[in-house]
Amino acid sequence: MKRTRLRVRALLSLAPLAGAGCVPHTQLEVAPELVSSQWSNAPAPATARDDAVPPAPSSLGTSLGSAQLEAMIGRAAAANTDVAIARARVREARGLFGIARGSMLPIVSGSAGISGSRIRPGTNPFDFSNAFGGVDISFDLDLFGAGRAERRAAGSRLLAAEFDRDATLLVVQTDVARIYVQRSALDARIALLARNIDQAIELERIIRARRDHGEATRVDLGLQTIQVRELQTERLRLEQSLDRTRTALAVLTGEEAPRFTLATAPLDSLTVPALALVQPGALLARRPDIRAAEARIAAAGGDVQQARAAFLPRIRLSASALGQAATLSGPLGSTLALGADLLGPIFNRGRLRGQLEVAAARQVQSVELYRQALLTALAEVEDSLSAVQRAQEREALLIEVVDEARLTARLARLQYIEGEADLQRVLDAEQGLVAAEDARAVALQERLEAAIDLFKALGGNGAASAEPTRQASAS
Repeated sequence: MKRTRLRVRALLSLAPLAGAGCVPHTQLEVAPELVSSQWSNAPAPATARDDAVPPAPSSLGTSLGSAQLEAMIGRAAAANTDVAIARARVREARGLFGIARGSMLPIVSGSAGISGSRIRPGTNPFDFSNAFGGVDISFDLDLFGAGRAERRAAGSRLLAAEFDRDATLLVVQTDVARIYVQRSALDARIALLARNIDQAIELERIIRARRDHGEATRVDLGLQTIQVRELQTERLRLEQSLDRTRTALAVLTGEEAPRFTLATAPLDSLTVPALALVQPGALLARRPDIRAAEARIAAAGGDVQQARAAFLPRIRLSASALGQAATLSGPLGSTLALGADLLGPIFNRGRLRGQLEVAAARQVQSVELYRQALLTALAEVEDSLSAVQRAQEREALLIEVVDEARLTARLARLQYIEGEADLQRVLDAEQGLVAAEDARAVALQERLEAAIDLFKALGGNGAASAEPTRQASAS
């Protein structure tokens, strides 16, 4: 009879192992490899007379030649709300990583107590008895790596949160620079319009004088008045856009728009940065959004390993010690207990299969998100390189157009005053000059914005310097 009970206990102890004997197999997706080795819109290689390839700029404001912009980018990095949220998420991920790492350590708890009762008046008011104290220690052996997988997943999520913070900083930095350039371009275009308005008003005065002397008609005066009002209307539209750039910069720098003031920098004072072009493979290390997507693949892989380990039994060791005395002055009795618990899934395999399926699906999603980030990064660099080249070519052509339009407008104005040309030719020449000067300012703005986009597409100045800190935080 005794031998039969031992066999029953042995079978019961092996039941969890038998129930978890078949762990479902899950095939993890693998991140795609980068095939591109060079850019299709890469500039021509430098000749022997050209300067060396410029290094990656340490900051965007410095590379654009504006100390004011550099200071504004620093203010945005310190007070922008998106950056603050990203930093808080890093803090949250660091806390979750600490929880996962702490779950691998033994759990120690202690208890102590004393009780007493009043026996009779005139003596000690209380007679203390039943004093006791105890210590409990438990430790999960983690034979199948569930705890280690959880810790690796939490560490990878911490890395992803840090890279997300860097990506947010890069976006805010480039957004500030773009709006700063737009503000300078709008101010330059408004100045051009103001000068052209003054010239148009002067021409209107001349036409009115000639009409008074019978040398011009009311139609001629009306056409010029319309031209003046159209220029003034366009200036009001640009001034409204200029006001919006101020409020947009206020939001980016984390300041209240009514209290935010900013002096506009001349457009010609900004320099187009010469950025060092890296090969496509370097984006894997430079772009923080790609690094974050890569870290999430590792985190999702850890979740899958943890879900598979849940099918296997867990062994937990425990020890407890208890000391107790009938009175404080009495002898102390102590007991020590050691044990091991074998916990295994038997009837919850359906729930565990569902958890494994969820983890596997999220791992596939993380790989596709990585692929999406990679494809987006390559497309952004290609677009930025094309924009840099085309904007430079457009500006060179428009400089010639402005010179020719300025000469043509001056000659047409003189010919009209001398009676050698009609008003329509003067109006056409003036409109051509306004359009050419405005287009040239827009082309310079586009060159600066294309360089800013290329800076962002290349991952800024790279993230290699912060890598040792990240590796240490996730170990």
